Amino acid sequence: MNEKDHRLDDYFEKYNELVINNVKLFVEYHTAEDICQEAFIRLGLRLDFVKPECVSGWLLQVSERLAKDFLRKGGKYRTYVGLEIDDETLYDMYADPGHIVVEKEDLRECRNVLERLKKEKPQWFDVLFMSYYEGMDNRAIALELGIKPSLVSKWKERAIKWLKKAYEEEYKERDP
Repeated sequence: MNEKDHRLDDYFEKYNELVINNVKLFVEYHTAEDICQEAFIRLGLRLDFVKPECVSGWLLQVSERLAKDFLRKGGKYRTYVGLEIDDETLYDMYADPGHIVVEKEDLRECRNVLERLKKEKPQWFDVLFMSYYEGMDNRAIALELGIKPSLVSKWKERAIKWLKKAYEEEYKERDP
């Protein structure tokens, strides 16, 4: 194997969960895995042109565009992995497509509130992103941002409270 192949393997090990979690905001899990795989294939083709410090951002942008393209084209292709699906399960999945619409609407609402947080409190957003998507601990986040670990904890708490409040304010008419 050449050096390029090893770098791609290393990036996959490091970022595949991040990409899947990002894409799951738009599509179901198995489709997210397919999109993640496609994003890494595209990275492999562009590996010499993407700076190492930009790989995670590049993957997030590409995978998000792929997910949006999938949805724009109707999202009618689903991937089912595992044991055979019996007729009753198939009937349940297709009998009421409303649950899919509700799920996508819920994800859209959550994404809207997260985007507001990113605009209004970018440092809080970064802390949450590093913690929950990249799996970094408070100490690592503090080193990355050049702040104290105790401040990271406070920002996380405040961001979570802010998100709850913003969601309730924006979508209160939906929830009884």
